[in-house]
Amino acid sequence: MIRRLNGESTDPQHATAYRPCVLRIHFTSEDLRRVTVAQRPDPLWDVLLSLHVLQEKGDPVFREWRRQVPAARTPGIRLLVELAPPSGYSPDFLTPGRGEAGIECQIDRLLSTPRARLRDDLTYMASEQPVTPWVRELATGGLPALNRLARAVENYHRSCLAPYQDVIHTHLEADRIRRGRLLMRGGIDGLLAGLHRSVSWRPPVLEVADYVDHDIHLWGRGLVLLPSLFCRRHPITLRHVGEPPVLVYPVSPPPGWLPRAGERESGRDALSDLLGHTRAAVLRACVDTITTTQLADRAGVSISSASRQATVLREAGLLDTRRDGGAVLHDLTDLGIALLNGRHTAPRP
Repeated sequence: MIRRLNGESTDPQHATAYRPCVLRIHFTSEDLRRVTVAQRPDPLWDVLLSLHVLQEKGDPVFREWRRQVPAARTPGIRLLVELAPPSGYSPDFLTPGRGEAGIECQIDRLLSTPRARLRDDLTYMASEQPVTPWVRELATGGLPALNRLARAVENYHRSCLAPYQDVIHTHLEADRIRRGRLLMRGGIDGLLAGLHRSVSWRPPVLEVADYVDHDIHLWGRGLVLLPSLFCRRHPITLRHVGEPPVLVYPVSPPPGWLPRAGERESGRDALSDLLGHTRAAVLRACVDTITTTQLADRAGVSISSASRQATVLREAGLLDTRRDGGAVLHDLTDLGIALLNGRHTAPRP
């Protein structure tokens, strides 16, 4: 994975390329039919990207997360930081997934990385920056070095990411709702054009500004759009053009997205303080489009109570309710998403 920070290319082959540098993803008509949004975060992409965030101290959005996580006490953290510098290239083999599998399966895939792939990625990394003896040992593909890497990844994920999965999933589900609305309103053009402020959709090419100057031709393989809370600045992808195509894009939470440790321990819930416990539960349950019966089940209330609370939230502009045959379906509105995400003002229409 190659990033470009502070206006400089991280790829030595393109150090003199024009400014601004642009990633160009070329679609065929078959690719446009095969664009999908991942249904879940990818654990290894979040490991890598959160390691970048952990080392970039200036972003206030993640200040509370950095304060809470026991990164300094996590076994193997030094080994991971050696492979995930805050700028420049991070090896592609660290992120083999596209949101289709959990942490155990992804670690198995990491352990199965071919030696040639390890050597290629780490040789490229060594062309950009000095590498440590452990990285050179890893490049040989020895099982002890790979096992150390796998243990370090597992420890880091368990300590620094797993405790926040509920919050992360809430934000990503809200983002999936937004992407679905873009698709319904504007088709695939609307989905791709609205992906991120750094993205321009000029059919049949998707351009990502502030990246290395790089072309990817999909050739009918399609593209998985993978949201991540820890992806910053602009969407990113892999250096290897032969890998299954994935574009990781930022889902930027507002400051205050993560409650302080004292609030978590005391069970304080600002949304319940504002709306009441039942209405807050009903609002949270609507991160997916669901029926009144499903809403009652998720919120732990009767069907009549769920219907009544949904009516109150709809009249307040937080829910959208519609009929589909004999069922009544509930969705979050943009204002409901904003409130759930912790923003204090509604988004502009």
